[in-house]
Amino acid sequence: MKDNTINQNKFQSQSDLPFLPSDTPFSNEQKRWLGGFFAGLHSRLAITQENVQNVTAQSVTQKPLTIIYGSQTGNAESVAEQASEAAAEAGLAPTVYDMDDVSLEDLAKTERLLLVTSTYGEGEMPDNAQALWDSVESETAPRFDNTHFSVLALGDTNYDGFCVAGKLWDKRLEELGAKRISDRVDCDVEYESLAKTWIDTVLPIIFEKGSAAAEQTAKGDTSVKTKKTKAKFNRQNPLMAKLKKKVVLTGDASSKQICHFEFSLQGSGEQYKAGDILNITPKNRPDLVSEILQFFNIDCDAVAPSQPEKTVEELLLNDLEIRAPSKELIAEIAKNAPQSELARLSRAEFSQSLDDYLYGKDVIDLLIAHPGAIADFESLVPLLKPLSARAYSISSSLLAHDDEVHLTIGSVRYHTNGREHNGVCSTYLADLMQEDEEIACYFSANKHFAIPDDGSTPIIMVGPGTGIAPFRAFLEERQAKSHNGPNWLFFGDRNKATDFIYQDEIEQMHSSGFLTRLDLAFSRDQAEKIYVQNLMWKNGKELYDWLEKGAYFYVCGDAFRMAKDVDKMLTKIVATFGGMSEESAVAYVNSLKKQKRYVRDVY
Repeated sequence: MKDNTINQNKFQSQSDLPFLPSDTPFSNEQKRWLGGFFAGLHSRLAITQENVQNVTAQSVTQKPLTIIYGSQTGNAESVAEQASEAAAEAGLAPTVYDMDDVSLEDLAKTERLLLVTSTYGEGEMPDNAQALWDSVESETAPRFDNTHFSVLALGDTNYDGFCVAGKLWDKRLEELGAKRISDRVDCDVEYESLAKTWIDTVLPIIFEKGSAAAEQTAKGDTSVKTKKTKAKFNRQNPLMAKLKKKVVLTGDASSKQICHFEFSLQGSGEQYKAGDILNITPKNRPDLVSEILQFFNIDCDAVAPSQPEKTVEELLLNDLEIRAPSKELIAEIAKNAPQSELARLSRAEFSQSLDDYLYGKDVIDLLIAHPGAIADFESLVPLLKPLSARAYSISSSLLAHDDEVHLTIGSVRYHTNGREHNGVCSTYLADLMQEDEEIACYFSANKHFAIPDDGSTPIIMVGPGTGIAPFRAFLEERQAKSHNGPNWLFFGDRNKATDFIYQDEIEQMHSSGFLTRLDLAFSRDQAEKIYVQNLMWKNGKELYDWLEKGAYFYVCGDAFRMAKDVDKMLTKIVATFGGMSEESAVAYVNSLKKQKRYVRDVY
């Protein structure tokens, strides 16, 4: 039997038809028609094959774009992925990298670089950016002479270190020879609009820079990231979640108040992981709104400036940040009251003294202290920031509490300058929200602050006060998943009798053996104050042994004192019980951070 397979290399014309033998039951006219049909088919196949080759060649020669991010809570990562999606649509070949996943040597070879970074605390690098920054800041850092770049910085103008991390990266890359294609953009809390404008601006410019088809040199996954499913609920479209339960956790005699809140997710379809964050959009306290209206002698029903559909009361309750003074307000008061202490301290050389002066003061405090500096209510409104959501560590696991999310929040209250002061969101929830009422909220992923995938991995958790919140979630999650890895918790507060929150749950986990180790530091129960870092040192040898066995080390809580003290103590423990120099101990701790085995959720 003859082989009737089409041989495209030999198939040159309608008459060259070896697959139509002479004894086929077709007339000569039918054979000519079939010959024409197959010739046309071959021609179309050849064209299609050529197109595929051209498309393949085009995809190979697409200009690569490297996008790196430094992120503490996920916002910078989200913007980086948004930039990646837009870059792919613009004909570039983008790759997104966590700063911990990029070596400086490879980064220096990149021709097109977009950098997105948040700033942590009072002007520090995010945890995932610190190691790379240490490398780029060193005297031995390589040159970036062939790199074209732009920086987007995320920050909060309520902090003195506003966007410092982005500013430092922008300056250092230029010092190393990189060429800035567009000015750095510094974003406040409401960053979305500026971020989009930055993306739309830089992509057409960076597309024209560099060689036609530079090699992608950064190591790691070089594939374009797949587009993530966008969250159903976000800052602009929050979820309305019902408050199911509110409980005061601290005792009546406590010097503080910590509350436990349970919100329903029923019917929302929303999910979260242990370690994630819930953002809550609060309302301002009516008593603070009344103080501002009384100061300017305005009726609550008066029409809001430039917003005739609202009253001034509605504007202040729902839209504006009226507790923490904005930098714009401080600058305006200093300008209009040039002989004041505030004006004197506003000069650069007194920045630390200005912080001390402003500590604990709210908008009303400054208005009262500088009468006439802000002429009227209409002058005040443009100087106030939009009321922003507050981020809280989730203190529950969905595996333990179906269709619920729990929060553990300390109520901010203090008396100063002859007035009572209250935290915006903490006391909104504690004092004003009633069970069965709804709150506007949305979730944020906290990608690296999560339990290990391997259930046999040991974990060490340091979370005094409300810092215990995510660790309650961790323990619930590991218990629900039947993880058998050892769990070690360092917890503490002021007094055990009044401030040992979740005591029954924690002690039950400990007595059952699930919580392998529990170390408690109640600072005011004895003459000499004891803190969690003191107990870390006391158990330093065992803590180091756990790290050597692959333990993950987590910290949650106060960023300005506790977290820094814990970091110093961890380095000291590694140096002492690991027999290392201080330099080697720092490198060891940085290695833990790079492996995502030392992560923090601090505020």
